Amino acid sequence: MSSEIYLEYSSIIQRQENSVKNMHKKLSDYETEIEVGSNTIKMESEIEKELSSYKKAHRELEIAYSNQNAPSQMPPDELDRRQKEIQILGQNIQELHQNYQKIKDKKYEFKGQKNNDYQPTEDMKTMTNSELLQYQKEKMQKQDEQLDEIYMDAKKGIVIAKETGKILDEQNKQLDDLQNDMDRLDSKLKRGAKRFADYAGKRSGYCIVIILVIEVIAAILFLTLIK
Repeated sequence: MSSEIYLEYSSIIQRQENSVKNMHKKLSDYETEIEVGSNTIKMESEIEKELSSYKKAHRELEIAYSNQNAPSQMPPDELDRRQKEIQILGQNIQELHQNYQKIKDKKYEFKGQKNNDYQPTEDMKTMTNSELLQYQKEKMQKQDEQLDEIYMDAKKGIVIAKETGKILDEQNKQLDDLQNDMDRLDSKLKRGAKRFADYAGKRSGYCIVIILVIEVIAAILFLTLIK
């Protein structure tokens, strides 16, 4: 066992604790990216790599300060203190890993899917553990890409639906305005018809025809102007 791990114990523990704090912030950012529908594959790879390094460093500390490997000259109370610190650090790292898995599962729930394990096929049964792990990673990556595309398409659909609603509202307003114009035209035609009827009782048939033609032309011009 390297003596460096004993000589730099305090700085190693401090770095590990700072890394754990920073990872909490990364997990919060990761959750936010999921909720806004971003592609999180690269972020997941970075988080998993860091968590793996934390576990490795913690395991080295555990081995170094086990009762079997701890320096014989170290006072028992100091050894006990360090072992408890290492244990607490391990619990914090485990909690980070569990939180990451929960957030990652939430990604699938947010997209209406479940993060189920793949059912083994015949060719998978002949694979080694490392080959199975690589196969699963590739499958998960493809699935993530497809889910991200589906989710982004759904968000675009929502935006289009909102814009369509605005257009329909504007068209309804235009139809209301047109109806009002038609109501006014109808009112004017009725008044014109009444005047024509009144005038018809007093004038010859020739004059009546002229007035009727003028009324029709006026109505056509009015309809043309309001279109």
